[in-house]
Amino acid sequence: MNRGAPDADRFFGALRGALSPAATQEPPLPGLRSAGVLVPLRDAGGEITVTLTRRTESVPHHKGQICFPGGSRDPGDRDLLGTALREAEEELGIRGVDVELLGAMERVPTVTGFCIQPFVARIPQDARFHLDGFEVAETFDAPLSAFTDFSRYRAAGTTFLGNPYLVYFLDYDRFTIWGATARILHNLAELAQRIGGSSR
Repeated sequence: MNRGAPDADRFFGALRGALSPAATQEPPLPGLRSAGVLVPLRDAGGEITVTLTRRTESVPHHKGQICFPGGSRDPGDRDLLGTALREAEEELGIRGVDVELLGAMERVPTVTGFCIQPFVARIPQDARFHLDGFEVAETFDAPLSAFTDFSRYRAAGTTFLGNPYLVYFLDYDRFTIWGATARILHNLAELAQRIGGSSR
């Protein structure tokens, strides 16, 4: 048995308590398009990791960028959680029945015109992905502890919706993560620190 599993279970339980219920969703900010993303976490030998994807150069938006599985809400989606789960299955082959939903994070408005609702979920330790070759070039897991080191982040200041707005950037391995994905990771890292670390 994995000796790290009890610590991971405690971490996931605490994270569930710190997140908002997934049903607590507000309308998007005026002028922004609703989107939902899944933030998949798993226990990798006692260390919590985050699953991220790199988009292909074929997609119409955000070519080559690091992101979470997700996208714009379709008319057939019952809600933004439905959007996130549908996209995760389409892009990575993550089935809804294999997802343990932990809760919702705060919304992230983007300068590209979206209002993103992230949903944090635990996926199986041995999950294997089936990538949509048009949308996803590759997927990788990164330790959550890489994102709780706030010295790794760089920030560029701008104004958005009439308010000061920081655009975060950070480097991980051969990837530069920025924009909404970096902001979601920064917010997740703040939550992880608040509940007592990143299980490593």
